[in-house]
Amino acid sequence: LFGQFVVFQTLVSDVVKIYDGPTPDSPVLSSIYGSHSGETLTLSSGNKITIKFTTVGSETAKGFHFVYQAVPRTSASQCSSVPEPRFGKRIGNDFGIGTVVLFECNPGYALHGATAIRCEAVPNTVAQWNGTVPTCVVPCGGLLTSRKGTILSPGYPEPYANYLNCVWKVSVPEGAGIQIQVITFATEHNWDSLDFFDGVDGNAPRLGSYSGTTIPQLLNSTSNNLYLTFQSDISVSAEGFHLEYTAIGLDSCPEPQPPLNGVNVGQRFTVGDMVSFQCDQGYSLKGNEYITCMPGPVRRWNYPVPLCLAQCGGSMTEFSGVILSPGFPGNYPSSVDCNWSVQLPIGFGIHLQFLNLSTEAVHDYLEVRSGSLETGSVIDRFSGSVVPDSLFSTTHETSFLFHSDYSQNKPGFHIIYEAYELQRCPDPRPFRNGVVIGRDFGVGLTISFECLPGYTLIGEVSLTCLHGVSRNWNYPVPCCQAQCGGNITSLNGTIYSPSHPAEYPNFQDCLWSVRVPPGNGIYINFTVLNTEPIYDYITVWDGPDQGSPQIGQFSGNTPQKAVYTTANHVLIKFHSDFSTSGFFVLSYHAYQLRVCQSPPAVANADILTDHDEFEIGDIIRYQCLPGFSLLGSEILTCRLGERLQMDGPPPLCQVQCPANEVRFRLDGEKGYNITLHFQLFQTEKEFDILEIFDGPNIYSQILASLSGDITTPFNLTTSGHQLLLRWSSDHGTNRKGFHVRYVAMYCSTPDSPSRVL
Repeated sequence: LFGQFVVFQTLVSDVVKIYDGPTPDSPVLSSIYGSHSGETLTLSSGNKITIKFTTVGSETAKGFHFVYQAVPRTSASQCSSVPEPRFGKRIGNDFGIGTVVLFECNPGYALHGATAIRCEAVPNTVAQWNGTVPTCVVPCGGLLTSRKGTILSPGYPEPYANYLNCVWKVSVPEGAGIQIQVITFATEHNWDSLDFFDGVDGNAPRLGSYSGTTIPQLLNSTSNNLYLTFQSDISVSAEGFHLEYTAIGLDSCPEPQPPLNGVNVGQRFTVGDMVSFQCDQGYSLKGNEYITCMPGPVRRWNYPVPLCLAQCGGSMTEFSGVILSPGFPGNYPSSVDCNWSVQLPIGFGIHLQFLNLSTEAVHDYLEVRSGSLETGSVIDRFSGSVVPDSLFSTTHETSFLFHSDYSQNKPGFHIIYEAYELQRCPDPRPFRNGVVIGRDFGVGLTISFECLPGYTLIGEVSLTCLHGVSRNWNYPVPCCQAQCGGNITSLNGTIYSPSHPAEYPNFQDCLWSVRVPPGNGIYINFTVLNTEPIYDYITVWDGPDQGSPQIGQFSGNTPQKAVYTTANHVLIKFHSDFSTSGFFVLSYHAYQLRVCQSPPAVANADILTDHDEFEIGDIIRYQCLPGFSLLGSEILTCRLGERLQMDGPPPLCQVQCPANEVRFRLDGEKGYNITLHFQLFQTEKEFDILEIFDGPNIYSQILASLSGDITTPFNLTTSGHQLLLRWSSDHGTNRKGFHVRYVAMYCSTPDSPSRVL
């Protein structure tokens, strides 16, 4: 692994350590802190490094920017990869034994170190360079004699240091003046200053002394010499400055050099004359479009000549255009990521044609995407030196991403594009049993579908018209079908037989579960019923499953009455056999549950109630006829639980009789006799017997032993005021039994109680 710090600025207490291996226990490659520029690491011995950053305290600094790259391991015939110095470039890409790599710095920087290094063989080990990569630094002053040049503050583009005292002397040929163009300027206001003297030293007339951020954009000398001094104090620094100088004529404005990749419009350069500039297609003007020749001791243009640059990215809406790599036709810079987008009206795509392609293979590439950079799909990725064939982007938006790493700069690419109109996707209408939402079927547009009540959408709800050579939707057009069953929760709706309006298929068993909010019942209306009688039928349960009370089973084609549930959930099942089909339509809606169904009549009982309609909370009371006992609850209440109904089943009124024997004992007041009036007597002869004892127990004298069918009515009277009856029956034949009334003789009154046996 090869690594380099593009930016590094930490506090002295905040340290970055880099280890030659996968853990902090590995050997240390480097341990650095403070301010550095272009710090290069020693090549790692393996394929892994570990970076550990430790901070102490609450103060912070700018931090660091670290880049790395996998490089082939060195060998006996191959030296390691050589990075480019920051603010400079490497000349030569061959790292074999005997090859030489040269270095040079950008304008304004000076080379510190060897200008060239050679790959040399080392006995019994890998090949090694005979020197290290130099650095490019800004000198603190210097003598400049070229007609054009660059002056930078020390450390630029990083902040300059304190305690500086720098001097630059600029000298151009006799008869020319010097014009300074200020690109950037920022110093500590009042304390750190840059001074300009119109001559060979500090005794010449001062053109100006500047600090802070206020400085004229252009400064002109009246001679061929210019003297500049820069001083910084003991504290506080700023970003510094970037100046460009050029030799100019002293009698008229110098002829402006046409910008590279552009042209001048205007041939006169005397005072008041104006020159404009235009860039070639694909280039953007950086600077003023017009400049004017200004009067003064030295004729000068009011603005510098602009530049025509191939920009790193941009947004284009024209129907034709050019896309160039940044710096084209020169080499593109290192470590850039550029984004372009071509945005046309919906329904248009673009035809791309490559006129040039030259990038570092694999590492530097151009990616073309159909759609936006964030969400678009990749059409292709291009790298190397083979010019691709033309291609089509079938979206109204096409994005381009160019990436270069930190090494090997090449001319890049030159692309032209033309727009073309895309076709539309096919019209999905008519859409049976549903509606289409949206009427524009152009490329990139989306439509959606909705089914009519009672039908289910089969397929995707939304379709988007795809980009491509042939127009089509991204999914098949859906359809609306009446399904065999389903879970339904709407307050009202329609249930169709499967495949409606066509006839339903054979061998169907469909279940619909309809649920509405609690407190509501469900009203079901048989809008259409036309099924095979008996064999194809609809069953309805008053509840969520087939264990709930069944409301009914419906079949044939005769009109059916509407049904009401007592619960907020109903289960509907449709069954069809192997032959004959038909169809049906059920409509339903929720209604508020308010009245319980009237309870059924109970045999041998009277119902005691004030009205015939039972709302929630109303009660009904049952009372058995004389001689019958009530089994169950005497009172039922209309309640809303899982369903609206009485809170229990109706009771029973019946004569209680054990299976084998029962005894009845009657006690009257002394002095009175008891008379039995038999109104019915039918028992199994000999096996089912009623014995009557003239006293309180079975040891008393037997008054009668009755069995079989006896003609009634007849009477029996005791001799005293006590009576015992013993009834016994077997497990054989059952008969009606007996019906006996009793009364105390001589002392009975109309209000005396009576009992039926």
